[in-house]
Amino acid sequence: MAEPTVCSFLTKVLCAHGGRMFLQDLRAHVELSEARLGDVLRQAGPDRFLLQEVAPREGPWDAEAEVAAGAGGGGGGGGPSAWRVVAVSSARLCARYQRGECQACDQLHFCRRHMQGKCPNRDCWSTCTLSHDIHTPVNIQVLKNHGLFGLNEAQLRILLLQNDPCLLPEVCLCYNKGEAQYGYCILKDKCNKFHVCKSFVRGECRLQKCKRSHQLIHAASLKLLEDQGLNVSSVVNFQIISTYRHEKLHKMLENKDNSAPSAEHSQALEKPGRPVPGAAEARPLASAPAQAAKKPCAGKP
Repeated sequence: MAEPTVCSFLTKVLCAHGGRMFLQDLRAHVELSEARLGDVLRQAGPDRFLLQEVAPREGPWDAEAEVAAGAGGGGGGGGPSAWRVVAVSSARLCARYQRGECQACDQLHFCRRHMQGKCPNRDCWSTCTLSHDIHTPVNIQVLKNHGLFGLNEAQLRILLLQNDPCLLPEVCLCYNKGEAQYGYCILKDKCNKFHVCKSFVRGECRLQKCKRSHQLIHAASLKLLEDQGLNVSSVVNFQIISTYRHEKLHKMLENKDNSAPSAEHSQALEKPGRPVPGAAEARPLASAPAQAAKKPCAGKP
């Protein structure tokens, strides 16, 4: 298991640089050898650091190209490649707290609109009914539980923006219903809500060929993000993390489906009245004293 203090520091560095860095750039900020840093990241696992081999790109930064860079699962093309590290966390804002229904739980009690930079009481936070302080006793404990001690508010904002679906633009529920291209959404491409699969952004879509979009980054969505003043780079990171989780979920489902026939076959063999091959050989032998007790003793009446 990776050291919590080291992982917390690496998350802090990543979030200070937009939530995503190349491994060689991350190493320049830590006093660890390349091999040791790689070991820490792998031991922590993809629930903490998503490590992907990608093909470096030249020229101006492009959101769609950044997402596509790791889509193939590696550099792969025979050309030069580099390792990309993305900060991942299961820390979330408490939805019930936003409605004034929760006093303490294992999620952050923090104003969602302030985290998005939209709270009308931003300049006078004492007038907001929700906390603008990440250092309340409840929030400090939650951050410790997630190994995020030491992060300041700006770094925590970056981490949450690329992991917590509640900070994305509102997903269009009408788009998620029906079979048509836009579902039941009558506004179609003029809708000011996100036209994306709601299950995908939650990491729960079980459909291999889903009819709803799994692409958060495209021309229409980029305009929506810019209009709402959201950080495009953070949404790119959200897409990278969500795509990985979706692929991981389907690999797990495929493995489960593949193991089901063999399990059913075993259960059929074990049904009462049907002999199981090798059962006699597999039956444990009685111990020597037990056998001796059952055998008549010679020389006694």
